[in-house]
Amino acid sequence: MKPIRMSLAVIAAALAVNGAPGSLAAQAEAAAAGAETITAADLRFRIGALAHDSMRGRATPSPELDKAARHIARRFEEFGLQPADGDSYLQAYPLTASRAGAPGRQLVEIDGPGGGALAESDYIAVAGGRGQAAGPLAIASLTAADPPTGAIALMRVTPEDTRRALESIRGVLESGAIAVLLAIDASDDYFEAIRRFYEGERLSVGVPEELGAPIAFVRAIALPETLQAALSAGGSTNAYEATVRTHSEFREERAFNTIGWIEGSDPDLRDEFVVLTAHMDHVGVGRPINGDSIYNGADDDASGTAAIVELAEAFASLETPPRRSIVFMTVSGEERGLLGSAWYAENPLFPIGATVANLNIDMIGRNWRDTVVAIGRDESTLGTALEETLREHPELGLEMIDDPWPEENFYIRSDHYNFARKGVPILFFFTGTHEDYHGPNDEADRILYEKTARITRLIFHLGRRIADAEGRPEWDPAAYRRVVEGGRG
Repeated sequence: MKPIRMSLAVIAAALAVNGAPGSLAAQAEAAAAGAETITAADLRFRIGALAHDSMRGRATPSPELDKAARHIARRFEEFGLQPADGDSYLQAYPLTASRAGAPGRQLVEIDGPGGGALAESDYIAVAGGRGQAAGPLAIASLTAADPPTGAIALMRVTPEDTRRALESIRGVLESGAIAVLLAIDASDDYFEAIRRFYEGERLSVGVPEELGAPIAFVRAIALPETLQAALSAGGSTNAYEATVRTHSEFREERAFNTIGWIEGSDPDLRDEFVVLTAHMDHVGVGRPINGDSIYNGADDDASGTAAIVELAEAFASLETPPRRSIVFMTVSGEERGLLGSAWYAENPLFPIGATVANLNIDMIGRNWRDTVVAIGRDESTLGTALEETLREHPELGLEMIDDPWPEENFYIRSDHYNFARKGVPILFFFTGTHEDYHGPNDEADRILYEKTARITRLIFHLGRRIADAEGRPEWDPAAYRRVVEGGRG
């Protein structure tokens, strides 16, 4: 690996602009020394340990994932980081494992012109809801101001709105609906994909929680024609009633996030926080491919997790910490729906309002040798800070590009999203998926370690710049309205 040689004059000038205290030359020298602790050899060792076959793919929840969380906690303790949750580096959170019950325990029956019991192939019980309800059908929409009360809510859903519809169910039930039917216009393949999802075990954050009412997807085309017409036109459903019965099975689980921090050196800024995140879980053991059933997750996301550990060591090596405090977090449950970061966002150990930025690292070990995607860089002044950092560190040899896969919607698929929705400016560092994504060949011997080290050093320099700056990063107003106020990426 080529040693880092940077201009102390350039760094000193940058630190002066950002208001760093103390001797500028000493600060610059310390920054260079901190970056040099991030090495390809260290990353090889750390990724190799996390992605070893003995870790069995670090599924959430699993004993192996707990082992990874405690392993990282020991590294944080060795580096001298402060524990974030009292005297512990582990933030435990509850999970509910649920699945829809056997088909024989489910029923959707429409009472009215052309109605009758729907075939089992035409509806899907949603895990989490159970019970039986009978009553009038009432059309509801995702934006309805007055959801139906005392009725079974019938909501038209497109594949693009599926997630939003599911998120709205609780509000519809709390407003008085006695059950929910999601009438979806979708291909057979999409409908069966929903079925497979709910027939498998599903994890959600929180203690076991029954929604207290039956919930099901139905094929819109399986409904009586006059009811389909009313649903399309928003007309009356007075001629129709329904009976809905669904059953779900529940099990309590728990998982950990691992969190340590370094207090800032500036009395006026140390109560503000720069949070660095990566997810330490993967998908566990799966279908054997060429005799290998362990889905190691070396790139996804042992690469990001190892980077967090390296960053913690680098910042801890500084004699004078940055002005703002730095939080290092490895979360679990990302592969099951961003669960660990969702729990943290609702139960933060450091105030969300005082969290000035989240730098998230997910899959930085493969593909291009000198190119990185920074998703979200057009949303806030973090993009400008990143560009300035790249200019000041040409020795990294990195090029930053915009998201070349907008159709994949990666913005909502990693843990930064839960920070962004709370109003925290984010950057998501990513080098793309590959043929080994979520497969047993995502192994440590395929990582580009020298490239991964350079990206990690970039994040070190950027994190230090953000932590030392006079002002907080600022959102682009249009992006804020879209992501935070609109709740969508």
